[in-house]
Amino acid sequence: MKEKHLYSFGEFSLNVEDHTLSRGGENIPITPKMFDLLLVLLQHPGRVLRKDFLLQAVWPDSFVEEGNITFNIRQLRKALNDDAQAPTYIETITRRGYRFLMPVESFTTITPDKDEESIAKAEFSPPPDTGPSEKPRPHVFLAMSAFVVLAAVLAIGGWLFRNGNSRSAPILNKPFSSEKLSTDGGVFHIAISPDGKNVVYTHRSNGKQGIWLRQLETSTNVPLVPPAEDFYGGLVMAPDGDTVYFNRGTQAEPFLTVYRMSIFGGVPQKVLEGTQGWMSLSPDGSKISYVRCPYTDDDYCSLYVADAFNGANEKKLVTRPRPFRIGDNKISPDGKKVAFAEGQSRTSSNEFNLMVVDIGTGVESALTPEKFFNIAYLTWLPDQSGLLATAKQLPEPMNRIWYVSAADGETTKLTSDTQSYSRLDLDSTGSVLVSTTVEPDFRLMLFQTDAPTVAPRVLGNANTVAFAPDGRIYFSSDRTGNSEIWSVDQDGTDLHQLTNDPSQDVVPLVSADSKTIFFQSDRSGQLHLWRMNPDGTNQTQLTHAEGGVPLRISPDARWLYYRSALNNTLRRVGLDTAEEELVLNAMGRNLVLSPDIKLGAYTKRVGRETLLTVFTIPDAQVVKTWKIGGAPNLAHLAWSDDGRYFAYILANDPAELGALWFQPLDTDVPKKIADLSGDEIAELSAFALSPDEKTFAVIKGSWKHDAVLLRGMK
Repeated sequence: MKEKHLYSFGEFSLNVEDHTLSRGGENIPITPKMFDLLLVLLQHPGRVLRKDFLLQAVWPDSFVEEGNITFNIRQLRKALNDDAQAPTYIETITRRGYRFLMPVESFTTITPDKDEESIAKAEFSPPPDTGPSEKPRPHVFLAMSAFVVLAAVLAIGGWLFRNGNSRSAPILNKPFSSEKLSTDGGVFHIAISPDGKNVVYTHRSNGKQGIWLRQLETSTNVPLVPPAEDFYGGLVMAPDGDTVYFNRGTQAEPFLTVYRMSIFGGVPQKVLEGTQGWMSLSPDGSKISYVRCPYTDDDYCSLYVADAFNGANEKKLVTRPRPFRIGDNKISPDGKKVAFAEGQSRTSSNEFNLMVVDIGTGVESALTPEKFFNIAYLTWLPDQSGLLATAKQLPEPMNRIWYVSAADGETTKLTSDTQSYSRLDLDSTGSVLVSTTVEPDFRLMLFQTDAPTVAPRVLGNANTVAFAPDGRIYFSSDRTGNSEIWSVDQDGTDLHQLTNDPSQDVVPLVSADSKTIFFQSDRSGQLHLWRMNPDGTNQTQLTHAEGGVPLRISPDARWLYYRSALNNTLRRVGLDTAEEELVLNAMGRNLVLSPDIKLGAYTKRVGRETLLTVFTIPDAQVVKTWKIGGAPNLAHLAWSDDGRYFAYILANDPAELGALWFQPLDTDVPKKIADLSGDEIAELSAFALSPDEKTFAVIKGSWKHDAVLLRGMK
């Protein structure tokens, strides 16, 4: 007999054994954590359950934040068709927790155990040995054995027929299987031990980041490096499984330092300085590969190897000129080669390559002719028959996991789910893969300049924004799955989608008469500037030689000025003639133009200072320079439409939102307008100031990074 434990409330029923929620006999889809949370609430009806109690009950031995409770409660309310303002089932108790309101009945049913598994066992398993009179006859065993052997032969033969070029890594031959290791969005880097029993990962919470060790069998988490206000660029476990390498630095420094330490504790030992985040170790643990990026014209990025113990015997393997960068790299299982990603994505085209270089000779070659918009991370299969890589190929908006054959360069996309994957690492047998998923969560918010502390109006998902002279808002959003241009009134009404293309349509700019919308798109295969009517009709490509970011329209409406995406130069295109011209060579970051196009401004980091410089157009003569203090990161520089001042955001951390400042051109002292940091760590995706200066828009949010464990990719 089989017991089933049920909880009944209202029209709903929760089946504990089957992990299902149903209403009137019809199943309602919920996630495992939604089920666990609902079960705890049903087990304590009428009681106020504190958030710390729920965290311990639903996420034991996991490092998650209260936001996970809020998210799952919100999803449960949707499943139950419950109203948070007038709840029938789940009540929020402010600053305390949650309470289940409905009466709950708990009961147990007993039914014959005739599920499919037991039936299969009864039909295909020999009966138990209960004595001489009950022993099965020999010819039954022979028949069963012959059947099993024949079935196995046919199955193997069929599989080999379908997969003549068999991939030896077990993970490639098993059905897709994914298990979440975190849910709070704070796991940025992860690596797995060679035996597949432990993972090390960086975890960020409340603005601080540290390193943890997780034992997969027991789900036990142990801190290795205490949380601090440091930035981590990556980590890797040594072949012995007892040592972890990581690179770390402060937010004010442009480069990172590589350290090694035992997973059993101790003081991190410095190995290398002046590196980027990507690195790997040789199979015997003696060599380390890594990237340095001086960002000069001739040496934009270079790939190196050195002794893993102390960084001695450094050797440069590969160099790329501006604007081509080198990303992730992995030493091959035989220790003789390094696979690496190189290319550029400034033009929003598929121009990233997967390369390999011989450590001894320095000879490099392409692993595959396939090109990508970006290659994030990669890992070799243990037998060196190929690699796995997380990469994005336009026009698809997400990073997928790809297989690349080392023999013929053939590529296969392994994932097509809703996740965008980032980090990658395999155990020594190729059976277990750890990765991280990345999900954006950004919202368009409107603030009043004279009352910035008043709660902003939230207009939904967005990533770039601009005001029209008439006050209407134009923005790009991924709400359809692709990045499209939309328009909306400031009160949130009259929402319209203006573009509909698999490409990325972003950075709208509105003409002075509000009759033309300019925007950036890669629908032609490269990043170029386009124009359209305010209703989305008559979409026409403007630039063909070199595209970029639209900045200003000349007062006579003859030219559109823009910053080149590839070379960071100032260019312009004729709106009537389509003539494209270079105006000025690259000057610095955050390039903006005055309304009359007579002046320009840019920022530049010099040591620990940020310099804001105004120059003349077109002769590039410096007019004035300010030293910006108070924070190391200046972003989203904007020139007011009346030409009297600049607006910019200052923050201590590039991943944290800071304060909005206005810098008048005729004074040296800036004015603080608003503290935009709020109660949660957040990033700023975009900023725009309305023409009447009464309103400003920010796109605020964060990227959620979570760890997953994959045991099959077929």
